[in-house]
Formats: sequence, structure tokens, C-alpha cells
Amino acid sequence: MNLIILTEKDSRGAGRYAVSDSRAEHIRSILKLSAGDTVEIGMLDGPVGVATIESIDFSSVTLTVEETQLAPQSFPSIDIICAVPRPQTLKKVLLTSAMMGVHNLHLVRANRTEKSYLQSPLISAEQQEPYLLEGLSQGKRTHIPQVTLHPLFRPFIEDTWPALMSRNYPDNIDDLDKVANTDNADNAPTLLLADMDTTTPMSAITALRSATQVVVAIGPEGGWIDYEVEHFRRLGFIPFSLGPWVLRIEHALTAALAQVRLVTTDK
Repeated sequence: MNLIILTEKDSRGAGRYAVSDSRAEHIRSILKLSAGDTVEIGMLDGPVGVATIESIDFSSVTLTVEETQLAPQSFPSIDIICAVPRPQTLKKVLLTSAMMGVHNLHLVRANRTEKSYLQSPLISAEQQEPYLLEGLSQGKRTHIPQVTLHPLFRPFIEDTWPALMSRNYPDNIDDLDKVANTDNADNAPTLLLADMDTTTPMSAITALRSATQVVVAIGPEGGWIDYEVEHFRRLGFIPFSLGPWVLRIEHALTAALAQVRLVTTDK
């Protein structure tokens, strides 16, 4: 853990917090800290700072927050649309999303999504939280991604998604080249589609260079079907390549997030 994440459930009032789970074990056994020592903390969806260990025993650690400052902000703001993966992969997607500063994570049932994946306990917010918190701790971030499940592709792509986004989408596929090669001067979200059938690198998408909000759609293991790709393209999603490799979903997510950061900061 690079940051001990504290939540309202841990609060004991007056700036004091008590933890008795893996965080306490990490402080005790990995960091090997004692009463009076300090540790880096982050308030969930709040600031980061330093806390002093007030007391420590084999069952719990009590901390007093001494000082805080604003948590690092992700720039640009990144949302992910991801086809619902198998449960073991979903754990990694949740962790990576929190670790790398994803703002919203939309889990969508794609054509190639196994129906059984939607029955996994990990679909519930309560089961997702430990992996999101682990990601925040690893990445030294405090904003927990908002995770939303969309069990049907067509209602999501035709109704829900356009309602969420405040931009004018190209009405015709022929408009996509113009969007991809135009500076994003009006700060409209840049919409990207990871596509195994294109060779266009993310660095070639001019609109991304000045983007303040980016949305990346990542498909299932077998990729989006043509019907799904067509809908994304008509909404203005620009296809790009993650390289010549066939990547697992969690690796595609990491690669895409790293590339967005590289392109948007390489000015």
C-alpha cells in the first residue's frame, strides 16, 4: 500500500480514525510502524495527507490526521466503457481503473459477453469496493471510480450514452476523419474506440492533444462485433490501434490509459 485510504466508516471523530483490516496489518507488518510514527493517508474522495499513529495493537491501529492537501487530479478526465469481462479479469479492471485515475467505468454487456458474467457477485458495488480501494492505495489516489452496469448494449449505446454526453456527434461515418484530425478547441470529449481492425495509433488523433475529457471503449476478449463498432463510430468514436498484439482486457486498459496520458502531456 502506497497510501492508507480512510473512509467515513473508519472515523472516530475529531480527526481520529481506526482501521482493523488489511490496512492495519500493512502498517504493523509491512511498514513496521509504531505509536508516534507517521504514515501517508488519503481520505476517500477527498484530500491526501499525513496521520500520526496514536495506538497500535494486534487488532487495530488508531490514527490522528495531522495535515492534508488536495489530492492529485487526473488530467484529462478519463471515462472507460468496457465490455463486462470474466470475474477474475473484472477484479483487475477495477483495480487498474482506480489506480490510474479513471473517473467513470461503464461495464456494458457486449455480444461476446458470457451471460454468466452478469451473475457474478462482483457485479455488486459492495463486492467491487475492496478492489477499487486497493487500486487507489497503489496509485496514491483518492477519487473512487463510479462503476455502472449496463446489461443491454443497444439501450446503452442508443439512449443512455448520448444522454450522458454533452456533445454533438457526427451523423455520418464519413465525418470521423474530420473529427480525428481537428484540434479539440471547444473542449468536447474525445471519444476513442480500441479496434483490432485499424492501424491508426492514438498519437495520430489530433483531437486528443488538447482534450480535457476522454472516453475509451474497450471490447471483450474477442473484440466488438461489426454491429457494435458501427454504433460506436456513428456516435463519433474514433478507432485506434493498441499495437499488433492481441491483448487481454486488463492489459488493453492499462495500455490505453498510459497512451492517453502520454499523448495529452506530450505537447
